[in-house]
Amino acid sequence: MLYALFAGALAAFIIKSSVTWYRLRRFPGPFLAATSKLWLAKGIVQKNLHLELKRVCEKYGSFVRVSPDDIVTNDLDYVLAMSAVRSTHKRSDVYSNVKFDFELDHVFSELNEDRHQELRRKLAAGGKYSGKENTHLEVAVDEQVGNLVTLIDTKYLSTAYCFKPLEFSRLAQFFTLDLITEVAFGEALGFLRRDEDINGYCDVAEQVLPVFEWLAVFSTLNRIIRLPLLRNLVMPRPTDKAGVGMIMGYARNIVSKRYGSNQEPKADMLGSFKKHGLSMREAETEAALQVMAGSDTTVTALRSTLLFIITNPLIYAKVQAELTTAYQLPDALTSQGIISDAASQRLTYLMACIRESIRLLPPSFAMLQKQVPPLGEILPDGRFLPGGTRIGTCVYGIVRSRAIFGDDADVYWPERWIEAQAAAMSEPNSKDDISTQSSAGAKYRKMLNAADIVFGSGRYQCLGKTVAMFELRKSLATLLYRYNITVIDPMNPITNIPANGLLLQKDMWLRVSKKQ
Repeated sequence: MLYALFAGALAAFIIKSSVTWYRLRRFPGPFLAATSKLWLAKGIVQKNLHLELKRVCEKYGSFVRVSPDDIVTNDLDYVLAMSAVRSTHKRSDVYSNVKFDFELDHVFSELNEDRHQELRRKLAAGGKYSGKENTHLEVAVDEQVGNLVTLIDTKYLSTAYCFKPLEFSRLAQFFTLDLITEVAFGEALGFLRRDEDINGYCDVAEQVLPVFEWLAVFSTLNRIIRLPLLRNLVMPRPTDKAGVGMIMGYARNIVSKRYGSNQEPKADMLGSFKKHGLSMREAETEAALQVMAGSDTTVTALRSTLLFIITNPLIYAKVQAELTTAYQLPDALTSQGIISDAASQRLTYLMACIRESIRLLPPSFAMLQKQVPPLGEILPDGRFLPGGTRIGTCVYGIVRSRAIFGDDADVYWPERWIEAQAAAMSEPNSKDDISTQSSAGAKYRKMLNAADIVFGSGRYQCLGKTVAMFELRKSLATLLYRYNITVIDPMNPITNIPANGLLLQKDMWLRVSKKQ
């Protein structure tokens, strides 16, 4: 009897595995990936899934099977086509894993395409994203940059006679959290003012992020924890005093005041939300999302760019020379004494450093799978992709592609952007149009598209991209112009921990002194 049961179970397993394998049999990949998700799970456990995805794309080709229903690709043109306005691909169920309101999707978790595009239209008009309606934007950024400088001057400034080490990774997170809440709500939470992790938000968020990576791979887990009996125990709630729930509660409190009767409209993100028709409930959800998503990605770019610059003497010297010239111009500073947006946009070399940092160490590198249309599709090489197959983006494979960026694709070299742009602009008949289909122009455009894949593309491009770059230019210019900055331990300048397609960073110890 036991033998028969065992034989039956084994036969069922073989049949199921064979059927699973057959569906995507034309696509090569790791052995474990053909019939199970164990290969993906292994990458999550070892915290190197992003590197393994890059490796298998280089080994097996541009379309690689990484689970029974998942393909990953490093084909930039295909990735861009999937997110194009007229594409029939849709976002897969992995996006719903970051839904924190059980009854209402936000713009990132919404899978209904019509509803998603409607939300994007309403949100894109807001100053949080475009700056067109948020006249408070530059003032808010300047205020928080000023608070960051004040904290460093009063507490972390070293001299020849006094050494005061600064753990910048945590301070940078305080800065981005205060900035995003100031821009969004018109008032900062006060991390910088208190110089502490208020109610343990940062620590709890760091513990929660890795969980989402498991949910993205094993959708069954996501469905289980959202059952009524479990979700109240494990999911964040606005009544929580710490972590993600604290941000949800803060957003609810601020939004309820702003949506109250007889409230004067304000030129900030919430004011734009209200003006463009978002309900109070929608505004709560979207505001909380932007605080959590906007701070985690921007802070990674801020830390990494600063670290890449100060650990390369030649690059550091070029940045400081550019800043010295820029700060002498008549319109260099705002009324708050911070470099103006207009002046920061002329910092060509610093902007190249920021772009190169985001390329080399992407703040976000999740696969974020799209779904093949129900009838399937035929790839240019003739292979058929069955309908419903999930296609993920190999971000690391694209941003470090030697075919796009050259043999030094793994090297931090901001000059690549200066030289590529100059070559594109110098070609005959290019004038001011760098998107010409000439060789240099096409190469530069492909470099831009590849690096920007970190922000998504097409109808799924990150709405906060413009403002994130705005924040980075102003904060980095201020820090690098005002201070001499060195790492305390050159052998271990920072700790990077991949989690949920993001980077958790800690232990970035610096010595900061005032320039003479």
